[in-house]
Amino acid sequence: MRTALLGGVFLLLAFTAISQSRFSFSGTVTDAANGQPIPGVGVFFSGISRGALTDSSGKFSIYLPKSGYVVTVRALGYKIESFNINLNQNLTRDIKLNLRVDELAEVEVKATKEDRNIKETQMGVVKLEMKNLKKIPVVFGETDIIKALTLQPGITTVGEGAGGFNVRGGRVDQNLVLLDGMPIYNTSHLLGFLSSINSDALSGVTLYKGGIPAQYGGRLSSLLEMNTKSGNAEKLTGTVGVGLITSKVVLEGPILKDKITFMVAGRVAYPNFMINQFPSPTDKSKAFFYDLNGKLQYKINAKNILTLNSYRSFDNFKFADDTLYYAKTQTLSLQYSSLISKTLTLNVQGIYCNYDFGTQGYRKDYEFTLNSRIQHNELRAFALYTPKEQLKTEIGVNAVDYRINPGNLKPDVSTSSIITLDIPREYAREISPYINIDWSITPKISVQAGARYSTFQNLGPRQVFDYAGGQTRTTQSITDSVSYGKNQLIKQYGGIEPRLSMRFAFTKSAAIKLSYIRMRQYLHLISNTTAISPVDFWKVSDKHIPPQTADQLSIGIFKNFKDNTYETSVEAYYKDIQNLVEYKNGARLYFNPNIETELVQAIGKAYGIEGSIQKNKGRLKGSLSYTYSRTLARVDSEYPTEQVNGGQWFPSTFDKPHNLALSIQHFISNGWTFSTNFVYASGRPATYPDRTYRLLGKTVIDYSARNLDRIPQYHRLDMSLLKDTRKTPEQKKYYTFSLSFYNIYGRRNPYSIYFVRYNNSIRSYRLSVFGNIIPAVAVTYNF
Repeated sequence: MRTALLGGVFLLLAFTAISQSRFSFSGTVTDAANGQPIPGVGVFFSGISRGALTDSSGKFSIYLPKSGYVVTVRALGYKIESFNINLNQNLTRDIKLNLRVDELAEVEVKATKEDRNIKETQMGVVKLEMKNLKKIPVVFGETDIIKALTLQPGITTVGEGAGGFNVRGGRVDQNLVLLDGMPIYNTSHLLGFLSSINSDALSGVTLYKGGIPAQYGGRLSSLLEMNTKSGNAEKLTGTVGVGLITSKVVLEGPILKDKITFMVAGRVAYPNFMINQFPSPTDKSKAFFYDLNGKLQYKINAKNILTLNSYRSFDNFKFADDTLYYAKTQTLSLQYSSLISKTLTLNVQGIYCNYDFGTQGYRKDYEFTLNSRIQHNELRAFALYTPKEQLKTEIGVNAVDYRINPGNLKPDVSTSSIITLDIPREYAREISPYINIDWSITPKISVQAGARYSTFQNLGPRQVFDYAGGQTRTTQSITDSVSYGKNQLIKQYGGIEPRLSMRFAFTKSAAIKLSYIRMRQYLHLISNTTAISPVDFWKVSDKHIPPQTADQLSIGIFKNFKDNTYETSVEAYYKDIQNLVEYKNGARLYFNPNIETELVQAIGKAYGIEGSIQKNKGRLKGSLSYTYSRTLARVDSEYPTEQVNGGQWFPSTFDKPHNLALSIQHFISNGWTFSTNFVYASGRPATYPDRTYRLLGKTVIDYSARNLDRIPQYHRLDMSLLKDTRKTPEQKKYYTFSLSFYNIYGRRNPYSIYFVRYNNSIRSYRLSVFGNIIPAVAVTYNF
């Protein structure tokens, strides 16, 4: 016993001595000019092979043996910084880097490390470089986040001017869109022509098609994460821009030096001139929109930060003289971040989001207002534990309260023929604890593993109908109804959502990755249109409509060439989907208190292969991507009236098998850059009439099976010329001028094909949003 005790004491003393011979060195790396944190910075130490890499907040931390070191800090586009430290205790040091003064074309500050695609565990991730966005030709000369994303493999839209976007065949409501952690339910202005987010206010954009971490959930297809600028900590800076249909401004700076910073951004539109260029039926139509961003950050001390974020947008589109569509978004969040210790960080965020949208009618004797709303209140809390550089563990919980008004209709004047209709409100809550572990086992092998357990509760007050068994649900099959009181549980769903990503690097420039994720979605956008429309509405899962679930497996090979000048990748995926919401033939969706009688449950599958090559260095840069994918659905009910296409697999509305995107930027000289894009996509599925017949003297249209036809393919060529007046990267006051041409060869790309009766026959018409070349100019002043 004495020997064992002495041995234990010896081991304890030895362990204590060893632990005391290692200390932490941590800090934050920022831009010396504006105080913005710099992610992806390498921090290296003399005499050892280990180093540290800054995270998205510019922070780093590493444990090293007690010794003296020469510290070297390297970041692309910045001067190398070196200094000495004597590590005989835990040290913290903030580091400021200065831009390199080189040829402007060769210096481009990147927010990500050059070989990120090889070293990061996750796959299916798209990170946009904000400085490159302005070089991409866009419609109306307005930089657009969504349009830029559609140049990436696996990301599409249903057509020109369509609201939302589709990822790997998913629907527009299957994307989780976050701005500084706040949910955005409306991602477009002008009914889909432009993104609702001002790109000049953003510091980073990341989209996850696969490998979504466990801290995120609630949508099946993707996560789009956008972060706004934190505010210049050194001095007042900003940009002012004027374009063909919008003007915008961004201001940022310190309120109290080294303590309080701010950022405000605003954008306003005047698109009526362009709208009037379109032919009838847009005659006399008018539109207007604005969006506002705000951020206030208070650095309480070196370890605690308080951040207030806000976003507001408003859309107003008056169609001719009788109908007005509107949409309003208001979000607000308060976030507290605390560095508890060198290895533990705590974050808490409270979020409020209100999305209000609807239609007003002015036609005589039919004046009305139709309004829908979704209110989203959320609390997020997580702790990040980093015992060593190679291992990070995040544990947290999300709690969301949903309050939805599916729609109410009321007359605006007493003489209106419209009657009041009010669909009952819906209430629900969702609670999701999670854990996520990111582990670099060796320099070649890394794993990100996690799990999320989501619990969803549909709550009262609500009247719920029961239906007779053994037959399809109709209003005639209602047998009873149950009334639930306020906050009374109606139906509960839940389940575990595992997440796993693995990486194995063959060499420093090549890796293979594997990913599996399970996602659940408890909110559904009820719409039988191809794109988001003003009469769509959101609905929670309830007794009759279960949550959608998706399991996605993906594998990819990544290879870089010539010192990361070229990035190449090939990714393949397969997605199995359960409880998809589909619609009966001839479904009546709007102002239907028994909406479950018009919906059917479907299964789905999506699979594809995505290939891309990207050139990152030199005067000529660009990317080429190609995607082959299929998205299919099946409704095979035991009741014939619920079956679609006889219970066989059919293409979903978003099934576009072939997609090609080419983007090129060529730096000419003296600040001139020429850019061009070319995109090609298969036509989306459609349902055409296959015959007509006469009945009681009228022509009757008989349609084919659902989605077995296709509209013509889509292709477009764009070009732009950009002038940057800077002589060096350090120049703070400068102009940028852009001249862009959208749809160079005036292709009349079809948005849809529709059919009308003409005498005793049926005629088809092609609806094209843009049928001509669209030139645009924009000027931006930076200071």
